[in-house]
Amino acid sequence: MEVELPETRNQKPETKADLVSAAKSYWNERTQTVVLFLLAFLIYGFGIGREFQFDDGAYITKNLLLRRPDGFHAFWFTSEAFNYYPLFWTLLRVQYLIWGVHPLGYHLVNLVMHCVNAVLVWRVARAWRLPGAWWVAALFAVHPVNAQTIAWAAEQKNTWSFFFMALSLLAFIRHAAEKHWAPYALSLLWFAAALACKTSTVCLPVFLLLCYTFRRDQGVRLGLLLRLIPYFALGFAAGVTTMWFEKHRVAAQSLVGSLSLWQRMEMAGAAFWFYLGKALVPVGLTPMYQGWVDTSATTHTALPGALLVALLVACGLLWRRMGAPIALGIVYYALMLLPLLGIFDTNYFVYSLVADHWQYHALPGMIVAVVAALSALAGKWPWLAAHSKAAGTVGVVGVAALASVHFAHFEDTQTLWSYVVERNPDAWMGWYNLGNVFSDAHKPAEAIAAYRQSLRIKPDYYWCRFNIANALSAAGQLEEADRAYLVAEKLEDVDPDLHNNRAVTLMRLGREDDAVQEFNRALELEPGETSAHINLVAIFLKRGQIEEASRHLEAAGSLSEANAHRIAEAVHAAAQRGLVPKSTLLRFTERACELSGNQVELRGMQGGMEGGAAGAH
Repeated sequence: MEVELPETRNQKPETKADLVSAAKSYWNERTQTVVLFLLAFLIYGFGIGREFQFDDGAYITKNLLLRRPDGFHAFWFTSEAFNYYPLFWTLLRVQYLIWGVHPLGYHLVNLVMHCVNAVLVWRVARAWRLPGAWWVAALFAVHPVNAQTIAWAAEQKNTWSFFFMALSLLAFIRHAAEKHWAPYALSLLWFAAALACKTSTVCLPVFLLLCYTFRRDQGVRLGLLLRLIPYFALGFAAGVTTMWFEKHRVAAQSLVGSLSLWQRMEMAGAAFWFYLGKALVPVGLTPMYQGWVDTSATTHTALPGALLVALLVACGLLWRRMGAPIALGIVYYALMLLPLLGIFDTNYFVYSLVADHWQYHALPGMIVAVVAALSALAGKWPWLAAHSKAAGTVGVVGVAALASVHFAHFEDTQTLWSYVVERNPDAWMGWYNLGNVFSDAHKPAEAIAAYRQSLRIKPDYYWCRFNIANALSAAGQLEEADRAYLVAEKLEDVDPDLHNNRAVTLMRLGREDDAVQEFNRALELEPGETSAHINLVAIFLKRGQIEEASRHLEAAGSLSEANAHRIAEAVHAAAQRGLVPKSTLLRFTERACELSGNQVELRGMQGGMEGGAAGAH
């Protein structure tokens, strides 16, 4: 059988130029967009099936406003949420209506938004004709500093606000180039949307002001600068609103609040250089860094702040010599970090004075500066210019490898907080959260050890005092648990759960009179504390005080399966003791059966009593 080979005599071998041209045809805008998207998705995509962590509970699983029918109204027109990010809350509620409290959906949205943001970084860099625009976006897509933003679903406020900020920037660039009003209106709208997701974008107008101040056409320049006035007005309003919420809703009371303005500026300078170090060399990353738990190590010298001022002045005076992309990249980086450097107090400062996720909006600026500097070097070093794509690939792969390793630390809650306290033994919040992990896993001994480490660093943290008392009680160390409850009570006397849980411990110690006092104190603070009512029912039935028991039964209302079981046990014990007439106890049981929806145990007990009464009759 003959096989006819294709004719090749007249074909010419492809030249190097042909191969380059073919490669360029494949490496088009669509391909570059897909590769950027996939870069971020492949590095961080294996985390979308993880559980909620840290603030995710407060923002999603325990957030009653997400469940309320009037949730949208509450987010936009009231101060019930703990910060005024109404668009972010609206987007979160829409997701809640779609997939409830399942983590997968929230993590997927967060990751997709980060992938889109990487593409937008490329579009902005390309619109400004920045050197290495695609490489800037690729490095942003896989940078390890962003792992914290992507790992925590609550940080959708980062990814959504960045998305709208980038859209605003793109629209303003188009307006500046084309002089059309439609892009300007869209830019202003997107900026308002960014602020409504998170006010970290508040300094964008300042950056635009600096960018367009140096335009040669004075008439055009003045017009553009005047059009930034509404941006400044929106930013000012959003900033004032956020500070009000931090003070009155979140009640931010970190050590920063005790510092003078000068000391805060010293801290801001130190924080900037710390962030810069992590942006340039992203190793040893952790949600809570050693040495940044309190302000003592960051307010003893003005040198870091002075160096920061010198850097910014140099960018302003020497930008032509440095290159505009380098100077403006550094300035953008500093401006976007400014609201989070410690001049203004925020609740997270209670746990740590620095956090990787606060770099999310600022990071592209420093990447622009680095890539621009390398591009300038390539112009002087021919060998680097000849291998620029290979160098860029190596850089992106190396940074992506670091991101993958760091992202693995967020695998689950225990892995995360074990890593945090390993990196920073002074992270009291890390120890506290690790104690909660062990407590939820019914490992009281491990929980007690973790809580004690937390209290060693922060002895006045009420919730740790409360939880270690609970863990001691669960471990059967009742006397020590009672002492721990009393210590917690000195810090916070108005928590009904504290009094209820201490009362349970007192019951187990046989101190019923003290337990009754504690249950009553819990009910003074929270009349609807069902657990206290149920426990008082058990105590009063045991004592034969049926009227008191009936009163608390009615106050408890509808009975859950667990509470119905508890009542059934109490009724059985009362019947054994014989202090309550059988007919009276039968009526009590009938009522309990009604409140429980005819729970099996109570219904069986009622039937047994009725049968016994009939036999006696």
